Amino acid sequence: MGGYLGLAPAGGLAWDYLHYPLAFAALGHDVFYVEDTGLWPVYQTGCDGADCGASVAFLAAAMELVGLGGRWAYRDEVSGRCFGMPEARTREVSRTADVLVNLSCASVLRDEHASIAVRVLLDTDPMFTQIQYAEAGEGFTPGGSGIRALVAGHTHHFTFGESVGDAGCRIPACGIDWKPTRQPIHLPEWPAVEPPADEGAAFTTLMNWTAGRPLRHAGESWGQKDVEFLRFAGLPGRVPGVPLAAAVGQTGGAGEPFPRAMAEANGWRVLDPGVCAPDPVRYRSFIQGSRGELSVAKETYVKAGTGWFSGRSASYLASGRPVVTQDTGWSRHLPTGEGLFAFRTMDEAAAGLEAVVAAPARHARAAREIAEEYFDGGTVLRRLLADAGA
Repeated sequence: MGGYLGLAPAGGLAWDYLHYPLAFAALGHDVFYVEDTGLWPVYQTGCDGADCGASVAFLAAAMELVGLGGRWAYRDEVSGRCFGMPEARTREVSRTADVLVNLSCASVLRDEHASIAVRVLLDTDPMFTQIQYAEAGEGFTPGGSGIRALVAGHTHHFTFGESVGDAGCRIPACGIDWKPTRQPIHLPEWPAVEPPADEGAAFTTLMNWTAGRPLRHAGESWGQKDVEFLRFAGLPGRVPGVPLAAAVGQTGGAGEPFPRAMAEANGWRVLDPGVCAPDPVRYRSFIQGSRGELSVAKETYVKAGTGWFSGRSASYLASGRPVVTQDTGWSRHLPTGEGLFAFRTMDEAAAGLEAVVAAPARHARAAREIAEEYFDGGTVLRRLLADAGA
């Protein structure tokens, strides 16, 4: 399997990928992680795109943390070198694998992958991926190859857009048989912990600000999380005495900068994710030290009714932290009202926060129960493999 764990090093994104090998291994599978994106390591702060050392170090540390040291490789597009497992071993692993899982459309398909009977493409960015496919190469081109060629090279296609194919969901199928799935959580790594005793503890979230210009499709603009955050910027004033905090990063410096002064004037605590959650360990501690989560979603997820649900929010739930999050259509697939609250309006967001504050212990228990029933890694991945005929 492969993803963007090293290329885009961040505590939360790392966990999104780490849950897969951990949960597959717990099911008894022999698992290897191979990062082979065909992209230069350009997402490191201060990196000139020519040195993958920081990406490799981050990936190695993450794999050691979860007991997968020696079972990973990183192919560097700049030097042509293979780090971690030797090149020959990496090719042999790929050639003899029974299943390939390509997370986030990240991995370049090479000749050795052709012998793998089940090649799963897993779309973690629903509607964005399909728009790029429909627009025939606009935007995202992993590894320098077209998105259509990448999609065609896989035998099975899954998406975090759980509402795909449902009435009201605007994800274009593009002639692909997309099957719904969701983020697995390897629960042993994310135990429920006691809520913070400090009454000043905040409802938190972590987010990237504008990642770039909106996509255009069907004569419409399809934007990022900045659009939705601005709609709910005044929320702290609706729930006085309930602290709200956002750890905000800016991907690649693109787009307008985060309006920190405006957010703070509205009552938000603005944090630096590079300080409070730069790696998997501190990311987990940040979530577990929170009162719960309050978050918005990308405009495109909401507007298209995708049914997308955040892996970050699932990690809050696993930790016994109630979640109040914007509805993308996910409320059709997950329970709401105990431990997890959907909102589309300011009033609904405020009501969810107030409900958690009124009965924190009850909602903490309900949050963990939702994680166990709906996000358990074994349950999610057994279904994925069954749907892929593996």
